[in-house]
Amino acid sequence: MNLINMIVSVVIELARVLITFSYFKIFLNTGKKITHMWSCVLSFFITTICYVMFNISIVNVVSTIAGILIISMAFEGKVKSKILLSVLCCSIMITTDFAVYFKYPDNGDSVYNIVVSFLSILFFYIVVMLLKLIFRKKLKTEFMGQWYILLVVSVMSVCLLIGLYSERILSDDGTIYLSVMLLALNLLLYVFYSNMLDRFVYYKENEQLKQQMNFYEQQLKTNVENDQKIRAIRHDMKHHIREINSLAESGRIDDIKAYTEGLAADIRQSESVYNTGNIAFDGILNYYNSIFEQNSIQAEIDVVIPENLGIAAYDLNIILGNLFDNAIENVVRSDKPKIVADIKYVGHVLYISIANTYDGNIKKDNDVIISRKDGNHGYGLDNVKRIVCKYNGDIKIEHNAELFIIGVIGRFLCVVRINR
Repeated sequence: MNLINMIVSVVIELARVLITFSYFKIFLNTGKKITHMWSCVLSFFITTICYVMFNISIVNVVSTIAGILIISMAFEGKVKSKILLSVLCCSIMITTDFAVYFKYPDNGDSVYNIVVSFLSILFFYIVVMLLKLIFRKKLKTEFMGQWYILLVVSVMSVCLLIGLYSERILSDDGTIYLSVMLLALNLLLYVFYSNMLDRFVYYKENEQLKQQMNFYEQQLKTNVENDQKIRAIRHDMKHHIREINSLAESGRIDDIKAYTEGLAADIRQSESVYNTGNIAFDGILNYYNSIFEQNSIQAEIDVVIPENLGIAAYDLNIILGNLFDNAIENVVRSDKPKIVADIKYVGHVLYISIANTYDGNIKKDNDVIISRKDGNHGYGLDNVKRIVCKYNGDIKIEHNAELFIIGVIGRFLCVVRINR
């Protein structure tokens, strides 16, 4: 391999790595920048060294797959999603290479081959940009539902292409047409998944809206009941005053104290448990307080917040609703069910600390903690992550023998820190 070809190979592999990185950014949330850099550097060196030193088809394919997997591991998400996306990326690379190199086969001319190589990488870039266009307004979330269909069809398309090529069943033109058709099929699969994701998000948003309406309905019901109690107390106030005067005239001080304590207790019962002035917060906290009482859960909640937080009520419902739901799911299995929450707003920063006891058992999927409810694979926490990222935040999960801890930290308008 002469110097010019070596330089071209290095440039092409560098471009391939950067395009692959852009591909994963479409679907997955990015992690630390330093991790991205090192994953791209490692992937670049592996693929380049293998190509320059060996330049054998099978070695090139294996090194390319390894390079793609290395880049994928720099992103957040489950291993399942990363493997699936890596396989789909490989299928795109292979089909684009087949389509270009069979259309413009090697004729021994170095300049010609260089142009063909750049055409191949340009074709790959165009396909990735099409995917970016398809998913430009989609949420970055885990693959769900019939995700395995994407994997099976993608793998089968590549195997079919390689098998027909190896057996020389198709002509060069036939191989080109088949490559383009299989590439189109894989792109249609992405569109299919995109539509499936839309339906999923629509369903989840409806569920969140229903939950929000439950919060408000519960708060309205509580307000109406409290208003009726206050009206009743006002209506009977003259009777209370007459009784207190009668007791005072008789010098029965202890009876007066007992009577006023009972009256004060009735007044306290007529008030909302949580009355911070923030309607969204009050609705959520009073709603879950009733659930705590129904499930005999000891709850200690300290709230110090202003009326206006600068965070949408819908987003707040998603964060608090899912975190309290997860806390309740875990705490009911504990011998001593207890939830402690500390919510404060300091310097345009919202801190939420929620800690709950649990039975010590944690369900994981590829080192990712998920819900233990049947059919629920951690979408609640995914929604929390999505909202926290919207406010430039981050989420951290920890646990010990007694407490399960979730930490969320944001650095923009709102910072949310959750210990669960």
